[in-house]
Amino acid sequence: MHSVPSLITPFDDSMTMPILEAAENFVNAHGHLDPLFDVHESKFDPSKIGDKSSPTASPITLHPETKPLLDKYVAAGFTQMQDPEGMNLPYTLSCAVNAVTSSAFTSGVLGHWTLTQCAANLLAKHGSAELVSKYHVKLIDGSWTGTMALSETQAGSSLLEITTKATPSGTPGEYKIKGNKMWTSGADHGLYDNVIHMLLAKTENGISLFLVPKNLVNDDGSLGARNDYQINGVNHKMGCRGLANCYWSLGDESDGATGYLIGEEGKGLNCMFFMMNEMRIHVGIGAAVCGKRGLQESLTYAVDRVQGRRKQPNSPSKPIPIIEHNDVKRMLLQQKAYSEGGMMLCLFAASLSESTAKSDRLLLEVLTPLVKSWPSEWCLEANKWAIQVLGGYGFTRDFPLEQIYRDNRLNMIHEGTAGIQSLDLLGRKTMLADGAAFKLFLSRVGEACERHSSDPATGTLSAQLAFATEKLADTTLHLVTKMAKGEVDEALASSHEYLNAVGHVAVGWMWLEQAGAAASNPAFQESSFLQGKVLAAKFFYEHDLSKVPEVCSRLRNSVSVVNSTTASHLLH
Repeated sequence: MHSVPSLITPFDDSMTMPILEAAENFVNAHGHLDPLFDVHESKFDPSKIGDKSSPTASPITLHPETKPLLDKYVAAGFTQMQDPEGMNLPYTLSCAVNAVTSSAFTSGVLGHWTLTQCAANLLAKHGSAELVSKYHVKLIDGSWTGTMALSETQAGSSLLEITTKATPSGTPGEYKIKGNKMWTSGADHGLYDNVIHMLLAKTENGISLFLVPKNLVNDDGSLGARNDYQINGVNHKMGCRGLANCYWSLGDESDGATGYLIGEEGKGLNCMFFMMNEMRIHVGIGAAVCGKRGLQESLTYAVDRVQGRRKQPNSPSKPIPIIEHNDVKRMLLQQKAYSEGGMMLCLFAASLSESTAKSDRLLLEVLTPLVKSWPSEWCLEANKWAIQVLGGYGFTRDFPLEQIYRDNRLNMIHEGTAGIQSLDLLGRKTMLADGAAFKLFLSRVGEACERHSSDPATGTLSAQLAFATEKLADTTLHLVTKMAKGEVDEALASSHEYLNAVGHVAVGWMWLEQAGAAASNPAFQESSFLQGKVLAAKFFYEHDLSKVPEVCSRLRNSVSVVNSTTASHLLH
């Protein structure tokens, strides 16, 4: 069994350090359980379908250690980090705490509470006073859990295709819902007395958002009858097995499951995007901590593993730790550059979400697809290099890297694939507010370049980032102009490459800020930690940011073959 290395570095902050240390203590006490959740996976018992004998009757069985772990998370106060009557922490700090705890539980078991917190926030934002009064406290105090129920078998990324229908029951705000849902994480588990679904269904006025409880709740807060929906099975995943992912149906035994309207009819997608965008920050953080965890595991191995000899003349002939081989250092630096750059991007986005300034909200709109997609893609790449450092050992279950890789693979898929995010960025966000949002992003990067340009430690980096940003601005104008002329398919054919180019510039910005802060610290000359920040920034600029101008040139000057390729071209 492998212990989880520390994710935090001590610093003088009386508010922040105690809660981060509490999170790390939780990890140290319970992190050894995560491989159990991965191996066990959720079990589905069809004999329990329709069992109404108990409010907790569930066809889903999780590992027996699941509930004790989740209860301890609640007891530590982590489900009430943002609650004024709990820890009352800023959202950004709560995200940092989640990063520490989720680093040890890549199986997704703590996703029960992440989903619940996001569902509670959605309810508080858009729900009626009556619904908030009845459901919100139970969600944040750890009594009940929450989910987001969007997709259906025929409707994944395209939510306009959902067929689940909701009709008014005659009671104001209450509806009867019939249909099916797919890919719902935490849809059932038998761990707590109620599960509260944030569910999309169609009404006469369009897609609407509903609160659908597993068990109806009486006016006095007690549990009433079991709602009319059934869990029909679990999806067997390659990773993230600590959180059951289910498909289920509503209204099979009556005129429909009972649901309660959140917001207005026809405005469900607008409401749900509040939860989806918060979840996208958490997905990015989850991917980044998987990348960081891979770095820590592979670094520990590289320091201990003795293999090979130096190639320099007159070097000692005895074997050396593989950390001393340049190619191993390259793979470790790549992981550091991706994981720590991705984490800063996510936490920066979290800080923007706390701001009410219009400019910050616009900048967040541009960064959200990057926060979801960039760590998900490049921290998976980091995990590839982590496995490579261990060689054959990394490919075995004797070390945790193969599980981390499998768990991280989901992050490129859920809450909007990289392809969806690229279309959102190029097809919508570049033109948001008549282009003002994207111009603001470019301006903020430019301001950072100017601010760091005179520092000897960051001057060269500033010039490199300014050059890449200039090429990105030219390319964006070129592609937006193409779309304005009606050449939409051609412009969007390379949207994924464009997404990565923008992401590299954004993460380059984050690394410039980190390098500047590190180099200006009075302890820089004596601190390997601070020096490592500057080295990682230089590595990212040399190996990744340097590719952006070339990609931009290709996007401006060549026609993608993707748009003219058909299935027959690939089959024969």
